[in-house]
Amino acid sequence: MPTASRYLQVIAHYHVKPGLGDRVSELLGELTAATRQEPKNLGYDFYRSPQDPDRFVILERYTDASGLDDHRAAPHFQRLGFGTIIPMLVSRQVQSFEVSVNGDGVATAVQR
Repeated sequence: MPTASRYLQVIAHYHVKPGLGDRVSELLGELTAATRQEPKNLGYDFYRSPQDPDRFVILERYTDASGLDDHRAAPHFQRLGFGTIIPMLVSRQVQSFEVSVNGDGVATAVQR
């Protein structure tokens, strides 16, 4: 759980073109390492489906919406994300949520 009382949670679902899952996994590893260095990034992890190696879920957390904007504008995302990974996808679904955590640790989320 991030230390901030408010943050932006992004959940992305990637369906990769058949047979490209291994390559996308490698590229996501590179993207993960670079994204975790961004000043407004609180967390970035990706998971590959054990049932379908061409499906991934990416969980991203940023201090606020401007952190996601900065991420999308970053050279590593332009090169790896937009330039390489996204053209290898059959489909992609991205949702973002403004999350607030109260003093008792209870979180509420509002889709953005």
